[in-house]
Amino acid sequence: MARRRSRAIHLVNRLFLQPGCVLTLLLAATPGVAQVSGLNRAASVTGLVRDSEGVPQMGARVEALLPDATVVGTAITDSRGRYRFLLQPGNYRIRATAALLMPTIRERLQVLNGSRSVVDLTLSTLLAPDGWLPVSRRTRNEPSDDWTWTLRSSASRSILRLTDGEDTSTSDVPPQVVAVSSSRQEARRGATAGSVSLKESDGGFARGGSHNVLLLARVNEDGSGAVLRADLSGTRSPYPVAPSAEISAGLQKQTLLNGRSRLIVSYSSHPELLDSRGGNGLQAVTVRSGQRMELGDLVRVDVGSVLRNSNLHGNAFAMEPFLRVAARSGSGVVVAYSLTHARDTESLDDLDQAQAALPVPVLRNGHLRQEGGTHQAFSIEGQIPGGGTAAIALYRDSMVNPLLSGTGQLSSVEQHMDGLIADPTTRTFRIAAHDYRSGGLRVAYRHPLGKSAHAGVEFSSGEALRASGQKNARISDVLSGLTPTSSYVASAYLDGRVPRTGTTVRATYRWQPAHTLTAVDAFHMDADGAYLSCSMRQSLSKLHFVPRGLEALVDVQNLLAEGYQPFVSNDGQTLYLAQTPRMLQAGLSFSF
Repeated sequence: MARRRSRAIHLVNRLFLQPGCVLTLLLAATPGVAQVSGLNRAASVTGLVRDSEGVPQMGARVEALLPDATVVGTAITDSRGRYRFLLQPGNYRIRATAALLMPTIRERLQVLNGSRSVVDLTLSTLLAPDGWLPVSRRTRNEPSDDWTWTLRSSASRSILRLTDGEDTSTSDVPPQVVAVSSSRQEARRGATAGSVSLKESDGGFARGGSHNVLLLARVNEDGSGAVLRADLSGTRSPYPVAPSAEISAGLQKQTLLNGRSRLIVSYSSHPELLDSRGGNGLQAVTVRSGQRMELGDLVRVDVGSVLRNSNLHGNAFAMEPFLRVAARSGSGVVVAYSLTHARDTESLDDLDQAQAALPVPVLRNGHLRQEGGTHQAFSIEGQIPGGGTAAIALYRDSMVNPLLSGTGQLSSVEQHMDGLIADPTTRTFRIAAHDYRSGGLRVAYRHPLGKSAHAGVEFSSGEALRASGQKNARISDVLSGLTPTSSYVASAYLDGRVPRTGTTVRATYRWQPAHTLTAVDAFHMDADGAYLSCSMRQSLSKLHFVPRGLEALVDVQNLLAEGYQPFVSNDGQTLYLAQTPRMLQAGLSFSF
């Protein structure tokens, strides 16, 4: 009896001395409290932290924050880049930071009762090659360079998948798992970076000669930031003129509804350009602004405008609004409608370019006019089995004052043609054609090749201005014979990084029938220059005698000089019209 009494006393002491045991007894004795405990079982949050090349980041700091920014959990990634939290059900923000990398945040993560959440995060450098060669394909008339807006996301969009209640018998993901992949750079911790580039260009309207480019960027912790870009040319020959200058300044800030707003002001001065009246010197100001609003995880609205004002012995003014509404389903399918009057801006993402497209005015019937139009599109995009992304779109365009590109030495007669502006330093020019309408279908497919490369194909139908193909024609005859003709275009491209080489490359071949002088689906921002084009950025950091951050740049458009439409000038020389004249640009860039 004494031994049994001693054991009972010992058991009671252990129960009362262990707070967890006392709490268990109290919860068991109180049905209401026990029920609350069952409704608030802790949930786990795990994931991987990698850089933009897919390399796991050991020692990265991962924090769980409440909506009011209170930190409720902290974890450090292990040698495989993994981390783990235990959190109570609720809404959280997951933030990852690491030395020499830009922080990233996953917004509005809903942690379910007793569930497991997988949140993979991607960290990028401020001037990562992905910012220079973005996931979206570059604009048709603009060579890729380091002038890309540095606040953009440099990897794929976030993907949300809810598997609660699904049949997971054939899946590796257990029930009640929220799988999230995010690389959105919503927050920065005072990151500052910049680059200096020295380049030489052969060809390219208003792009000839040597260029010195300075890019500076600052991003704050709250997601706001600023970018400054300056491009100053050297002297040109055989047409000596003052250097050209292009200066852009941009601001970004966070707004309500998990949105952001962006404003970019650009000034351009090109004294080398000649108008049809013999005067030279183009000055232009472009103001691009936009705002994004997100209604939960389902709807995203982009709205803004592009204001262009150019002066070339007169003023040409244009206000071009844009609107894009996109809805995302739980399965990841995105349905979008877009309306824009700007050839180079369809959504807020298109403001990623710190440099604005040069507004080129031409004199027609005594009035200075710019190229413009209206574009409407309805698109559906989503992932398909195998990891690729497919998209289909229906569009309708109205082209106003379309400008054709040409090359060759103009005679004094052609230089004074109505609707022409020339760049004698590169022997290129732009000339206006008549208005036309176009509409058709666009189908695209993009497939990942490993962790850092993609390949894609695209097909579009629509109308394009087609030359008659007559020989020994004058340019006036070529212009009068242009007709909008049903046509099509097919392209294939490869972009990404070459493993262990420090090389970033993009190669594309875009083909459409001969004698077509305008692009099919001309408003499509993802369109490359026609025919064979290639861009490459090679890191030189492996050479011991050069500083880190030094890279070689090469950009070639229409490498084989295809698609040229010949005509004869008044002095008997052969000139050419081409959708994309050949252009070569190369140089060095140093990032700091």
